[in-house]
Amino acid sequence: MREAEHVPVLIVGGSVSGLSAAAFLARQGVACRLVERRGRPAWHPRMSDVGPRSMELFRSLGIEERLRALDEGRESVIIRVDRLAGREIERLSMGGPEEYGGLTPTGQVWCDQDQLEPVLRARAEELGADIRFGVELVGFTQDEAGVRAVLRDTAGGGEHTVTASYLVACDGAQSPVRERLGITCDGPGVLSHQAGILFRADLSSALRGRSFVLCLVDDLVDSATGDRLNILLERNLGRWTLSVPCDAARGEGAADFTRERCVDLVRRAVGQDDLSVEVLGTDVWPMRALLAERYRSGRVFLVGDAAKVLPPTGGFGGNSCIEDAHNLAWKLAAALDGTASPGLLDSYEAERRPVAQLLLRESVARAGLFLAGAAQGGSRQPGDGPSKAGVVLGYRYNSGALIPDPGPADPAPVEDPRRPSGRPGTRAPHVVVERHGRTLSTIDLFGPGFVLLTGSRGTAWQRAAAEVAGDLGVDLTAYRVTPPRPSASAGGAAGDAVLLDVEDRWPGAYGVGDGGAVLVRPDGFIAWRRPAEEDRPGDALRDALVRLLRPSGAPSTAGGPPRTLTVTADASATAPAAS
Repeated sequence: MREAEHVPVLIVGGSVSGLSAAAFLARQGVACRLVERRGRPAWHPRMSDVGPRSMELFRSLGIEERLRALDEGRESVIIRVDRLAGREIERLSMGGPEEYGGLTPTGQVWCDQDQLEPVLRARAEELGADIRFGVELVGFTQDEAGVRAVLRDTAGGGEHTVTASYLVACDGAQSPVRERLGITCDGPGVLSHQAGILFRADLSSALRGRSFVLCLVDDLVDSATGDRLNILLERNLGRWTLSVPCDAARGEGAADFTRERCVDLVRRAVGQDDLSVEVLGTDVWPMRALLAERYRSGRVFLVGDAAKVLPPTGGFGGNSCIEDAHNLAWKLAAALDGTASPGLLDSYEAERRPVAQLLLRESVARAGLFLAGAAQGGSRQPGDGPSKAGVVLGYRYNSGALIPDPGPADPAPVEDPRRPSGRPGTRAPHVVVERHGRTLSTIDLFGPGFVLLTGSRGTAWQRAAAEVAGDLGVDLTAYRVTPPRPSASAGGAAGDAVLLDVEDRWPGAYGVGDGGAVLVRPDGFIAWRRPAEEDRPGDALRDALVRLLRPSGAPSTAGGPPRTLTVTADASATAPAAS
């Protein structure tokens, strides 16, 4: 066995969660290694809805356009039919511009998982992450000093040991890491067993010019099960998936879905008995809803499907994996480089587990409608629940790395993103701003460090930011936002304005006045705010950052040099234009 190597963060699992974690950590300047026991990426498309929040995060990684180029332009709708070539019964929106328009500088992209993962891997490696497929985790131990992991090359069988400060488990719904830690899961459990038939066929005559994300087929009832959950999904690269019930009670598996059976099911769903069908493969899986009791054990963190398993209804599962990884990455970076105390890492579970509870509830509600054959199962929450945009862009953190406003707490898990409050714990809203004629979004300002946004009379806040950031070694960028037509009373002539609030929305969206300030975390969530001027802005800002980054009250013990200080009055010259 080779002598142990050391990496700051070891990531186990090379699907969306792990590759996202590697890319976000590398962007934060954290050396990380990802190991994946498979020799190559998964072949099945699986996830295809890359939602607007995920796209905001990928925009910050610089891969927005790479992913958008893969979108083949399918319409964000669900249809319900008796057969695809037959009668259309129902049609509903599944997001798109009417759902998210004006809320974000980007938008959802339809990109299959087997297309997304290579882009993520390439970007992670460009940023310096060490990605190794064909390497599996054999076992690990941990103590106060770190994690000791034994790895095996799956091709040659040789073993070696790696030590790490932290281990991030992105090893999927069955998560061997979670099992070894003794962390249990609870929830509704298995809702259905499905077989996903991946195929190619010319469906042009049955489509009749229509485009959709998925299609519920009423007349297709498999004689082996009698169930009605039959979904036709449009994929990229000329591919389709027909998802049909699988009889787990009889031990039915992929081998039972012979080519002949698959072709017959596809022909019946389409309504063309002579359709030529190329079957590419069948993936049998349980539709489950489960949530881990804990997201952390010592120096080991659960991310993505290792932490919770959601039904695909609503499209929340894969996107929440990306958001988990993003939330954890900046906190690990701060703990490793000495900016924060290890206590900051407790906020990962405090923030992300309640969001998972929300998503589990929403996904199960939609799954119930899907199982009953109702198209709205994938589109909107039945009853009085939040809108799709509310769930995707309006979820809130009510505890964690944030300092609530004074006064009564609002425990609601979601706010309407069309009426943003600017409260700590909410996603910092998209507002269009301008710098020397260049248009961008406030979203483009966030990450990898903290951002302080001040009102037009906020020069004192900017001076305070420079002083406090230098003292604490915090990566902090300060911007002053002025009205569309700033006056001399706003702190300078129009030419001196830092960011021009093009639509005069910033004060309302962020809940501050001309002399106020808002502190935004590296993940784009509001950490703290002061609606008006402070007599001692430096003291207020210093207190906020210390409370956020050193919640235990103890100094950091992570070691390492302080992070780079950046205090500027300019927007990034490389920020993409808002849309």
